[in-house]
Amino acid sequence: MSSAFRLSIGANIVLLGIIAALLWRDQPAAPPALPAAALPGTPKTGAVAKGIQPKSAGPKLTPAAIAQLEQMGVSRDILINVLLEDLNRRSARRLLELQKAYAPKLVPDRELRELSRESDAEQMRELTAAFGEPGYLAWDKEQTLRDLNRARAPGDELPMTAEESEQASRLQKEFDGKNRELQMAMEDGLADKAVVDATLAQAQQALDRGLAQLLGNQRFNELRGNIDPTTAVYRTYGDLNPTPDQAKAVVLAEGDYRAREAALAGQLTENSGDAANVTAELKALNDAQDENLRQIFGAEAYENMKRQNDPTYQTLQQYAGVWGLKDAEIQSVYETIHAFQDQAARARNAAEMSAAAGQPVDWREINAAIEQARRQTEAGLQNLIGGDRLWRLEQNGVVPTQ
Repeated sequence: MSSAFRLSIGANIVLLGIIAALLWRDQPAAPPALPAAALPGTPKTGAVAKGIQPKSAGPKLTPAAIAQLEQMGVSRDILINVLLEDLNRRSARRLLELQKAYAPKLVPDRELRELSRESDAEQMRELTAAFGEPGYLAWDKEQTLRDLNRARAPGDELPMTAEESEQASRLQKEFDGKNRELQMAMEDGLADKAVVDATLAQAQQALDRGLAQLLGNQRFNELRGNIDPTTAVYRTYGDLNPTPDQAKAVVLAEGDYRAREAALAGQLTENSGDAANVTAELKALNDAQDENLRQIFGAEAYENMKRQNDPTYQTLQQYAGVWGLKDAEIQSVYETIHAFQDQAARARNAAEMSAAAGQPVDWREINAAIEQARRQTEAGLQNLIGGDRLWRLEQNGVVPTQ
């Protein structure tokens, strides 16, 4: 192990220790929980009657601790994640207490609802207390915009001006508030599902109208993930700088692929098919699609783009030095792993397609075949790079272990 690597581990351990120390600093001792009978006016029902307190006196990030950690270079995102993780642990602990209190019976739905609502309220209180109201509102806006972009790929959020982001966040927050109110009303028996669904549909329509008016129809459709096929080609194959003629050819090739895939699904609906045959037909479809794209863009350019955009290849390149992989070995390792990934994905897709067509699927057999392929891949990699480096790949999730 290199000295730089040992130093990095040591620094992270020290950082975690400092965060933990500051979390617990200046925390008053929690008073002993009193039984419900000792609390005047407390009904002997629900979680409180079983001695479970609705709030937790867990550690808190104080503004002073946050300021100190930020001066040390700890990012705001890390600090927020520390607090959220702590809140999640508290909620999980209270849920466990409820389960123990009601065992062997299940926890009543009303108790679970109360716990969920209290956890949501506690999150808002503690984030506000730790980061101030402006800090909480900034974080909440970021989460709202992330939810608004849920139909788009991570890191590909729709570009907006500051004013557009503010208005879009406000519109989404209004919808989220209405949705929350409706769900609580249905849970409390104050509104039935039909009324809630109808009201929520109206709220969704109002949100969509507001966003379309704010962003324009084209950008609104992009936000919802509804983009025209040619734009999708330019976005997917942007690294290849497709010409208009190439973009048109890709649209036609992808349309042909979808038509042939739909025809295969239709055949399965009418006639039962062997899983191996369906997998082979899907492979033939994928191979034909790849060949079409090689002809459109050029084989070398297309294969290089696929490889460079593959997360597995990117990871192998990024950590090759740490994992002891030579440049000449990266391609062979990638091809071995990629072949297994494609084989497993095709087997699952074929089984899901058969199941959707109403055909019986032996998932145990499917999973057994995938496991056998995994073991063969593992053996091939061991022969290629040895057990030590294979172990590093497995520990980091590049090679599946089961």
